[in-house]
Amino acid sequence: MNFDVDLDLTSHALFYRTFQYSPNAIALVSAGGRCLAANPALCRLLDETEPSLKERAVAQLCHPDDGAVWAEFWQELTHDVQDESSHERSLRFLHRQGDAIPVWVSVTRCSYEQNEALTFYIARISACNPDRWQLYEQRYRSLFDNHPDPMFVLSLDGYYMDVNHAFEKLAGYTREEIAQMRLHYRTMIDASEHGKVRDCLAMVAQGAPQRFDIVGIDRWGQYLNLDVTVIPFVENGRITALQGISKNVTEQKKLWEHLCESQRRYELISSHSQDIITLCAPNGRVQYISPAVYTQLGYDPQELIGVMGQSLVHPEDFRHASESVAAARSDESRHMLRKRHKQGYYIWYESSIKFIRDQHGDVCNIVAVARDISERMQAQEKLFHSEEKYKSLVEELPVAVFIEQASRWVYANDTAVKLLEASAPEELLGRSVYDFLHPDFHAIVRNRIRMMEGGQSLAPMKQKLMTVGGRPIDVEVFSFPTWFEGRFATRVMVRDITDAEKARELLEHSEKLSLVGQLAAGIAHEIRNPLTAIKGFVQLLKSNASDKPYYFDIISSEINRIEEIIGEMLVLSKPKEAQIRPQDIRPLIGHVATLIDAQAIMNNIEIVTEYEEDLPLLECDENQLKQVFINLLKNAVEAMPNGGKLTLQVAAEAGGRQIAVRVIDQGCGISAEKLASIGQPFYTTKEQGTGLGMMVSMKIIENHDGTMSIASEEGQGTKIEIRLPVKARPKEGPAYDEHHPPRAGY
Repeated sequence: MNFDVDLDLTSHALFYRTFQYSPNAIALVSAGGRCLAANPALCRLLDETEPSLKERAVAQLCHPDDGAVWAEFWQELTHDVQDESSHERSLRFLHRQGDAIPVWVSVTRCSYEQNEALTFYIARISACNPDRWQLYEQRYRSLFDNHPDPMFVLSLDGYYMDVNHAFEKLAGYTREEIAQMRLHYRTMIDASEHGKVRDCLAMVAQGAPQRFDIVGIDRWGQYLNLDVTVIPFVENGRITALQGISKNVTEQKKLWEHLCESQRRYELISSHSQDIITLCAPNGRVQYISPAVYTQLGYDPQELIGVMGQSLVHPEDFRHASESVAAARSDESRHMLRKRHKQGYYIWYESSIKFIRDQHGDVCNIVAVARDISERMQAQEKLFHSEEKYKSLVEELPVAVFIEQASRWVYANDTAVKLLEASAPEELLGRSVYDFLHPDFHAIVRNRIRMMEGGQSLAPMKQKLMTVGGRPIDVEVFSFPTWFEGRFATRVMVRDITDAEKARELLEHSEKLSLVGQLAAGIAHEIRNPLTAIKGFVQLLKSNASDKPYYFDIISSEINRIEEIIGEMLVLSKPKEAQIRPQDIRPLIGHVATLIDAQAIMNNIEIVTEYEEDLPLLECDENQLKQVFINLLKNAVEAMPNGGKLTLQVAAEAGGRQIAVRVIDQGCGISAEKLASIGQPFYTTKEQGTGLGMMVSMKIIENHDGTMSIASEEGQGTKIEIRLPVKARPKEGPAYDEHHPPRAGY
């Protein structure tokens, strides 16, 4: 062990406070006899400063006439280094003015981080009179009670003898409660710490001050992290008690653990990131750079510490980046620049720069994250090389091609110019995309642009564009990201589908007319019955049966029946624009059943309807949905040539957000092989069918944001389920069409 070392008491804050504020003179002396530290009480006793005392050996503090006594005492102290007992002697110390001061010296041995020293407790003999002792006791009491840190006194067997106010506040026990309860130190310490504390207190009882961390428990069972320093309490040269100072470091420990965890995560991310992360001082000097710089640029991270970060950047790119940062109003910016490899060539990077400011708003650090985009730039360069060929190809395409940047057209080919009825590209370039977009699609397109810039791929979408002259045209739009003149852009390909939309409308209308024609036979039979009744009653009227007035009611009822059937035929066949409005689906299905009744009766089919109560309204086009249900019911009737039961179920599902309509027949069914092709154009299982009915029906349901599913098994019948989203509020009460109340059976 080293017996002559300098002590840094300030690194042990709690012991240092006890040492500094002790009313007794204390000196720490090396085994070689040099004064290592002197507290203020000793300096006041000798009227000396601590630096002047630390320049001398302890022997020089003694009166010359006591030299022999000191030599004998020192021999006793250093004879056996293993002897840890207390040694006492009366001596005379020299005052700075030359006066002799009689003192009583008590010396104990203490260890300090593998080193050893002697602790001198020095009391002026004249100060031991009762009056002086009372004064010192008052000073000690004041220091103890008012000390800002929790202080305590333990007996040598570990019981609390005294605590100060700060300790009472920390532990939750009052001084009086501790005296009455006779608390042991183990009461306020976690069981896992008992062994460590016992050993430390045993060392203090032998004269060696100890400092340690423990987990304490307050009166309410809360755990506290404490930093504790305990020193021996010496009276008349004997250790009679243990005095300690504790400090609550719970929050500091949590903050330290959080800091360590944050540091660990940062180092983990930084060390394994494929990006180059750089931390610079405000002047641009590198303070830290991640290991990725070695694999990408060939530099060892340590050789770049202290280097100006700009030295790695191509001069031209650094000038552009500096101008961009100076003009920006934000502390964050993004740049594309080249960085120099250790071998001299440059690599393209996309760099994100962030200024970190202190509490005064001044830049204290600069963080830069650089990502290698050399492959992207090479691909872009290849694109530039083939630009002329590509431009020639695009110009001649029969599809309109636009390029959009910052929501403005920056390119349009000849087909695009013709599509928007412009005379030259200059009429389009530089203008906002929204100038040529129908207002109904502004919000949708803004969202699609954001999704595109975020890297998402988009499906084609039908939209309406406005020509230069203001004429609306139906188009289908394909969008995908691209580069144009070195900047991110969106390439938009537009196909005019105005004629296709007209053809689709004609197709749907022709399918309606086809349905009308196919229903004609059944309708004719349905009309013939009331006509026969009317004819018979007219004959009765001619034969003077005018005394039967209810004949007129029957005739009127039958005529109304004919008008109703013909009205449904006209509604179905008349071409109309789509009209979306809230509808009650029950009378809608009732109208359809009116047209199917005749055919069902002729085929001996019973139609059973099951409606759920309080169905919500459905936002739909009534005419289009009628076409769907007529097609499904007609198919079901034709699939049951031998009769049977046809069930219609209508119910609200998904918490009232959907309406489900199920058409269940007992017909011949469809094989799994044929079922997979249902809905394809011109595919049909009927000899006289066109194959367009199910295709058109599925398209109508899709346009209503709904779904259609078909389940069938040969010989077991078919079940078709349609789910439509509800977009209107439910009715307050049932309201049925007076001519078409909900059907309940045949």
